[in-house]
Amino acid sequence: MVIWYILLGILIGWVLEWLIDLTYWRRRMYGLELQLNECRRSVEEEREGSKVLKTKIRTLEEEHAAVRSRSAQLEAELNRIRNERDALQQQLRSLEASGERAAAPNRPITKAGERTNAQETPDDLKKIEGIGPKIEDLLKRAGIRTFKALAATPVDRLREILTAAGKRFQLADPTTWPRQARMAAENRWEELKDYQDALQGGRER
Repeated sequence: MVIWYILLGILIGWVLEWLIDLTYWRRRMYGLELQLNECRRSVEEEREGSKVLKTKIRTLEEEHAAVRSRSAQLEAELNRIRNERDALQQQLRSLEASGERAAAPNRPITKAGERTNAQETPDDLKKIEGIGPKIEDLLKRAGIRTFKALAATPVDRLREILTAAGKRFQLADPTTWPRQARMAAENRWEELKDYQDALQGGRER
């Protein structure tokens, strides 16, 4: 009987140990399966992220190629514009040179119909309200070198000179210049000063 009790105890102990091991390893396997599933989900997410990144990379590469193509087109357009600019500047210099040669003999006509003497001592035309250094140089290159010549030049002719010189000179108003020049030519300086004080930017108010 004692042997049977011993064998029964051994059997019961073995069964208990088996149940304990089974419970432990089941939990262990369950935890490993959870980790495996988590790893699988992570791998799938990484794969999806990789696909998204590959798509973005292709898009960026296509945009880069388009930008490079557009840049090449703009560079070609810029070169064409530069060439046109250089050609126009050359034409402008040629026209200015021709204009200066043509303006030399084109002296303004006086009231009596006589041309002014190019050898006359030039006056300081900047004393006329509305005439600065650049406009003075422009007028003298057109043959208007003295107060007397300016007084005898029609306003329309003065506007033609300003218009031909470019947009920056077209804002000037020469309406009062001949009258001011007449006073200066006749040495009526005080009268000229009073008249200029009544002007605003070279224009009558």
